[in-house]
Amino acid sequence: MWPSNWFRKTANSSRTAAGRQELLIICHSGDPYGLSTMENICRGLEFAKIGFSVFDLQQNDRLPPLSRFDAIVTCTEFLSAIGSQSAKRMEKYVRDGGGLVVAYRGFHENLCPLLGADGGCFEREMQMTSGLSFVSELFPDTTGIAIGSSEWDFDHSRFDIDVSELISGCECLVSDSEGRPVCWTLPCGKGRVVFWNTSVLFSRALRGFAIQSILSVMSVGVAAIGGFAMFHIDDYPTSLSDAVQEPIATEYPGMNRNDFFFGQWYEDMMVLRAKHGLKYTWYTVMNYHDVDTAPGASLSTIETTTGQKLLSDRFQCARIIPDDDEFGFHGYNHQPLVATGWPDLETLKYKLEIARDLWESKVPAPLPVSWVPANNIYHPGQVGILAEVFPEITTVCSLYSVGDEDTGECREFGPEPWEPSLTCIPRETWSYVRYPKVRMLQLSQIASMGLWTHFLHPDDVYDIPDSSSPEDGYRNKTNLFWKDRNADGQPGMYHQLDSWIEQVRDLFPWLDFVTTSEAAARYHEHVRRQTDIRVSDSRAEITCETDGLYYLRTRSGLVVDSSNSDAVIVDSRPVTNGTLTVVRCEAGTAVLHFNTT
Repeated sequence: MWPSNWFRKTANSSRTAAGRQELLIICHSGDPYGLSTMENICRGLEFAKIGFSVFDLQQNDRLPPLSRFDAIVTCTEFLSAIGSQSAKRMEKYVRDGGGLVVAYRGFHENLCPLLGADGGCFEREMQMTSGLSFVSELFPDTTGIAIGSSEWDFDHSRFDIDVSELISGCECLVSDSEGRPVCWTLPCGKGRVVFWNTSVLFSRALRGFAIQSILSVMSVGVAAIGGFAMFHIDDYPTSLSDAVQEPIATEYPGMNRNDFFFGQWYEDMMVLRAKHGLKYTWYTVMNYHDVDTAPGASLSTIETTTGQKLLSDRFQCARIIPDDDEFGFHGYNHQPLVATGWPDLETLKYKLEIARDLWESKVPAPLPVSWVPANNIYHPGQVGILAEVFPEITTVCSLYSVGDEDTGECREFGPEPWEPSLTCIPRETWSYVRYPKVRMLQLSQIASMGLWTHFLHPDDVYDIPDSSSPEDGYRNKTNLFWKDRNADGQPGMYHQLDSWIEQVRDLFPWLDFVTTSEAAARYHEHVRRQTDIRVSDSRAEITCETDGLYYLRTRSGLVVDSSNSDAVIVDSRPVTNGTLTVVRCEAGTAVLHFNTT
């Protein structure tokens, strides 16, 4: 179930100076839910180039020597399996300055001083609650995020502990919808503990907050990050239509869909591009009208034979995109590449070959190197045909934290499991509006990987519910205008997107907006980059083959000094119990010192 290299020998190694940064991950191979949490966290640690060793309590209850580790992360509810003498060593390790993250709620009677509440609180019957509310700056801008059950089913199996029952010095970081603590932190001697009173950290959507929890308990935590952002526009040029529809019909009387997409919308998106230094990748469908995917589908229907002219007409209406943007492939038509959408692989191959011909003759761009699946879904056989017909395509962009793995969604960055010739660079957020769920996903992705992947559609503004439909499932569920305020006083989509990107530029000025091909290249460079990180209480040494960005999270009272280093501080801001600094390191070894305030 787990990559074998995660289970490593945990021999002792004394640290007299700066030692290699390393964590001890404690799991129990008889605890499948805890193992899911461990897998999620270890995936994040690998990208961050944070070393770790895994210790399995089912094999041995005596922990290895702890002095070499910068922090301990427990990923099992079976904490009681830790031997009593090992538990005492854990407490001493933390009190002497080590860090501890309980990433899956658990209890050990000898660890009560580290867990933040009296032992009796952990003996009550488990409580099921829901919701997620961030009440602290675990990561920049997390304070105030509130996720209700209608947005995400975060169901907590938690110890029945109230905020008032936490011991003195505890600070609640995250609560449920009723204000009961889901995550808290506390000092313990010279060390620090974060306790997640829940079982939800198996969710990729929360990976970044788990990684930041770990960095926060280390005296100095260093994580390699990607440093780039990717902005996709799906379905452009749009299908042609002279329909006059709401809400644009009210805001711009008489304006039809063509005039909006190729006039107002395009011009405004170019304004945002110039204002915020963006790059777009535009994803194009070849023929929206030919939807015949059945076995033996005719190639001489009017929908097929007029495809070339309609595609030509669409590009004649469309404005020329900037030279440093790029086009990507969104499909022959908008039928998802799944068995129900394309039941016959021969038909799919014929239609994709037509798509290739259409691209070469009518799309003003080189053959595509990336693909966004229609509806973000696909199946193994169908993606294999795509790779055969379009060998130039090396990147697939579906979804990162949401969806069903069986239909190509919820993909990790890296090789596509069904077609290894493709690299997955999935999208995490969508929309023009920073809804709470989208805000959480964005911040978690940046917290974990130091990158952001986003997409939207030109026609999102038109996707409004009617009076008999619920809001859920619509891309413009609150009937926003494009620029004007709606009846509820909410700003238009354009202004909300402008504000959102402005926040991103303010919070994360080091994010570099790139096209998909550039993002794929940056990802591969990050993965290949050999990095050695060594830390002590007074300095960090980062040795890398090529230039790169790194998070340095320091506890309160430590300030990063790069004055005599080959590293440059590009951003620094306060977070809970410390400071999060972003540094850019040149190839070679950069030594950063920490001053005490």
